[in-house]
Amino acid sequence: MKTLATTILLGLGMLTSNYASAGHDTCSLKSLVGKWVFATDVGHQMLGGPFPPDKDITAIGTIVIDRFGGLTSNFDVTIQDFMFFPGNTSAGSIVVNRDCTGTLTFISSAGTARTDSIVILGPREFLGMSQDPLNLWTYQARKVSRRNN
Repeated sequence: MKTLATTILLGLGMLTSNYASAGHDTCSLKSLVGKWVFATDVGHQMLGGPFPPDKDITAIGTIVIDRFGGLTSNFDVTIQDFMFFPGNTSAGSIVVNRDCTGTLTFISSAGTARTDSIVILGPREFLGMSQDPLNLWTYQARKVSRRNN
C-alpha cells in the first residue's frame, strides 16, 4: 500500500511540474493574451482641458492584449455633471511580473497618459488601480476570449 501511495504521489508531482514547465503559468503575459471586458468603480478625476475639475468618472469597455504585451482598448466614459463620452480608444502595453503584479500603460484617444498597477487573480481576471494621485480609480477585468478579436 505504501508503494502504491508513493507511486501516485510521485506521478502527481511529475504531472504538476510538467504542467508548470509547459507554460501554464497564471502570472505570465502568455496567460493574459486575448480579449477582456472591464468596468471601473466610480473614481475621481482632475484631467484638465475640457473636463471640469473635481468630478467623478467611470468607464466600461474592452481591452485586447497581444502576445508581445501590446494592448488596445475601446471604452465609454461618463464624467459627473458633464458628459458621456462614447467610443474612446487607447493603445499601450502591459508588463506582468512573476509575483502576479504588473503595470498597464496607455495613451487614450483624448491624449491622456496613464500607468496603472495590476494584480492578476487568475488566467481570466485581474484588478487595476491608477498610479496617478490626481486621477483615482480602480477596475476589474475579465477575459472573454483567448482570441484577439
